[in-house]
Amino acid sequence: MQRILDIALNDLRIIFKDRSIWINLVILPIVISVAVGYANGAGFTGGSVSLRVDVFDADAGAMSAQFLDAMRAGNANLVLCPMDQTAADLCQLGEEALTAELAQTRLEDKVSLATLEIPAGFGAALARGEAVSLIYRSNEDATAPSYILQAVQSAATRLSGAQIAVQVGGQVADSLSFLQFSDDADRVAFLEEIRGRAEEGWAADLITVETVQAALDPAATQTNGGGGFAQSIPGIASMYVMFTVLPAASAFILERKNWTLQRLATLPISRAQILGGKLLARFVMGMIQYAVLFGFGALALGVTFGSQPLTMLPVMIAYTACVTALALALTTFITTDMQAQGITLFMSLTLAPLGGAWWPLEIVPEWMRVIGHISPIAWAMDAYREIIFYGGGIGDVIVPIAVLLAATAALFAIGVARFRFSK
Repeated sequence: MQRILDIALNDLRIIFKDRSIWINLVILPIVISVAVGYANGAGFTGGSVSLRVDVFDADAGAMSAQFLDAMRAGNANLVLCPMDQTAADLCQLGEEALTAELAQTRLEDKVSLATLEIPAGFGAALARGEAVSLIYRSNEDATAPSYILQAVQSAATRLSGAQIAVQVGGQVADSLSFLQFSDDADRVAFLEEIRGRAEEGWAADLITVETVQAALDPAATQTNGGGGFAQSIPGIASMYVMFTVLPAASAFILERKNWTLQRLATLPISRAQILGGKLLARFVMGMIQYAVLFGFGALALGVTFGSQPLTMLPVMIAYTACVTALALALTTFITTDMQAQGITLFMSLTLAPLGGAWWPLEIVPEWMRVIGHISPIAWAMDAYREIIFYGGGIGDVIVPIAVLLAATAALFAIGVARFRFSK
């Protein structure tokens, strides 16, 4: 074991002799992670995101207004257009009137994330106890419409429940002979009292669901900027681990070409120790890369990495080991240094966005998510998002860790079986 450590330390000394290593290890990853973080939503005031919904209210009555208020209560980030238009053009309508054609264009361009049509006679139909349909359209590729639909459904349930209470209350009142109303206005006032109490009951939220978010306090929520940095720090760190570790393939080829490996093999050191020491050096470089970016995220950006941040350590180890094994396996299929540099750069720049390093995989179609999990970054990001955004523990990330370790074992098996000290 001591000889493996000696070889690893010697390789690390050689790597850090080149002062330009700090550009690729510290400066560029930090700059890119900050830029990608802002692109992913960091920096919003209060960490909130506006979810625009274009609304066509053909009824324009008290009941439809009440329905829209219930939607706003269901999700504070909803912006109902054109009702919520401001001087700052929050709806991004400018001076244009909202038409069906414009709404369709806005939906396709993701200016708005959904449209809702309330038909004429909405309030009257509800008052008569008749079923009424709302038309809801959304862009299925966007992440927000699911939250919008939840708010629509919640408002519909709330309004329907209150109306049912009014109808049942009216039927019960009519069946009681001792309960007499002085006139129709008295009866209407009685029913409105029932409606008011029913709505108060809905607003009371007798059953609540507690959710764990990435930011555990208001200050952290503002700093995280809606999760932008919480997405970019682990994503860009994982990408730069590839940039740091995969060049081992090129290093092996150069050492073989310069007869460095062959000379080492003549020393009283086993070939397994030589290979282990060199791979350990690259593994350590990958872990240093993680430490740099996660440390910057926590100390400079105030990112909160979930309620159990130490759970990320086994994920980092499994992922870095997987990339190290990938570097070894690649070495056995590449013959020249130029090939190694081109292929490793291509793989890093392909597997990173494919695996969700630049943006969450939730915003891509389902088939792209499946393909994306060819990349080890996708499994690592699954684990990081579970820990950071959902407060997951080690039990919640066992599957991604197991997949990464299985891939590590398979790649090491291929690399060790095919590796040659001379060609």
